[in-house]
Amino acid sequence: MDQIVKETEALGKILQTLFTRLPVYVEIKGRSYPVKIVGAKENVYLLAHIPGAANPEKIRTLFLTHNQHFFHAVFTVAGRNESTNLELLRIQAIKITAAKRAQGRLELESGGEKITLTNIINQLHLRRSLGFVPKAIDEIVQKHAKKLQEVYPDSLVYFSDRMDNRLRVMYNFEQSIFVTDRREKESGGAGPKFVPIEEYTKLVSLNKLESRFVSEIAVLIRYKNYTPLGYVQVLSEKPMNTEDYNKISLVSAGISKEIIGSGFFQESKEKCMVEDISRSGLGFFHPQSIFFSRSFASGETLLFDLYFNKELKGTFRAVIRNITNTDKLFRVGCQFFNLNQRESDVLKQYIDTNLGPGEGEQAPEAEMKEGATEMSSNDGSNMDLSMSSQMDSMDLMGESGTNSQIDESLDSIPEEPI
Repeated sequence: MDQIVKETEALGKILQTLFTRLPVYVEIKGRSYPVKIVGAKENVYLLAHIPGAANPEKIRTLFLTHNQHFFHAVFTVAGRNESTNLELLRIQAIKITAAKRAQGRLELESGGEKITLTNIINQLHLRRSLGFVPKAIDEIVQKHAKKLQEVYPDSLVYFSDRMDNRLRVMYNFEQSIFVTDRREKESGGAGPKFVPIEEYTKLVSLNKLESRFVSEIAVLIRYKNYTPLGYVQVLSEKPMNTEDYNKISLVSAGISKEIIGSGFFQESKEKCMVEDISRSGLGFFHPQSIFFSRSFASGETLLFDLYFNKELKGTFRAVIRNITNTDKLFRVGCQFFNLNQRESDVLKQYIDTNLGPGEGEQAPEAEMKEGATEMSSNDGSNMDLSMSSQMDSMDLMGESGTNSQIDESLDSIPEEPI
């Protein structure tokens, strides 16, 4: 039975436990697009990156799937920054409906072509493991840091479970820093693929730099091009260019590759068989183990390597939707979550080949700005700096949207497939 939640306390709990942890989508002109939630505030507000060009909407409908139910949340727009597509949204009501399985799912028959899944790790455990770095990993980091300083004397490698302000900003924006000349407030940044110059200016106002430094490049160290683990930073008295950025990026990639290759991260090496797959998710089997008990739970985010065939493979990210106990194995149902472009293309190629172009497609590709494509499990401490600085730049609009508009939005919510 459908349920509509309007009580402030209940709405706040749903925002904190679901909308800041799970993949969230926005409905724009009848289509759904992924949204990056920067954080929640005062139990009634969400700060969110809205995809596509800014538009004058007064009401936003965000939704997610959890435990076989759709949560459709109706918000009024309380503030907007058109240059970054950030919106401050105030929750008004949430409609909860039963979810249905999507069409366009490819069932993999036994004896036919197999898809295997391995090297599984819980995304949340990645950062936790950085608090227990052994000497061998520290030696890898120091080796690369020493080589870097031979070329760039004013450089460092930050690799820690504790987020400093610089990593926190890059983590929330999912972008590296590339500032050619911080004295140029309008043109000192290197473009939309990097942390905005305005945010960088706020960062260095809190973390002072020596006045002699005019240029900075800080490249994220990522786990398989997804989760940030640290960064490589270079400061310069002269403006740096793309060649410098590429050199520093190679150092970052080298550190990541060597640490992953060392076996430091505790990945499940089980070769799991995929039962079914669609454009939005998959189901696979995993045996019971200590690793399974610690890492697998509904709502947790997994990273894993997926092998479609000898030529087609990639590292994917997905949120666990359900876990079912079969006779011998556990079946894990997952929803893909903010994939890299390469993996999105690989998945599309496989589904198009086996189901036909466009079959099972729920919505078009999101037209999102760079850096607004990923959401990781966060706590409030990771969001405070980014939320405060970004809310300062909001054009506050006050309460918008009438009760009749809100009720109309709730009534118009369709039944959607899972």
